[in-house]
Amino acid sequence: MVKAKPSTFLATIVTVASLLTNTSAFAQESSKSVKIIEPNNSITKAESAAIDSENFEAGIYGGFLSVEDFNTNPIFGLDFTYHINNDFKVSFQTATSEVGRATFEDVLGGSFLSDADRKFEYTGLIGGYRLFHGRSYSNEKSKYNSNIYLLFGASSIDFAGNSETGLVIGSSYKTVITDWLTWDLTIKDHIVDRTFLDSSKKTHNIEFSLGLNALF
Repeated sequence: MVKAKPSTFLATIVTVASLLTNTSAFAQESSKSVKIIEPNNSITKAESAAIDSENFEAGIYGGFLSVEDFNTNPIFGLDFTYHINNDFKVSFQTATSEVGRATFEDVLGGSFLSDADRKFEYTGLIGGYRLFHGRSYSNEKSKYNSNIYLLFGASSIDFAGNSETGLVIGSSYKTVITDWLTWDLTIKDHIVDRTFLDSSKKTHNIEFSLGLNALF
């Protein structure tokens, strides 16, 4: 009978003990619960911005009117506007300007118009179509909604003893300052037939104005 050496027997015991220890540790690790992290899939409901929806504007405007064959003079007017939708608007406007002496009157040394006939007055119905929409910036922190409109319409014009209906075309740059206040920069051409000194012609009368309006 062969007897095992003490050193060999001791090595066998150490090896078996090591295997048992590793097996126990692996079993313990395997028995630990696994935590699954799930993403937050909650969806935030979108809400419409609280923007005022006033459709009416009332305001005043002033600027300069260049009357063909005469000169350039101040003009002041009133404006009432209804916004049909985001792209279209219609305005009722009335304005007056006191036209000064023309150059030919100074040259000839006479006055060809009475004081009453020197008033250039109009009342018109003007439509507007929004061509562009954007924002204007006065500094890094201030920005304002702005629109550019194409203007077209008709007006009744009284000047130099004539009372005629004319065509109005132009454009306007409008900026919303607050939720109830706007300002606009407008250029218009009043195209109207005029008879003066036994001569009839189609005239172009250019108006440049700045307006301030209240929304309601």
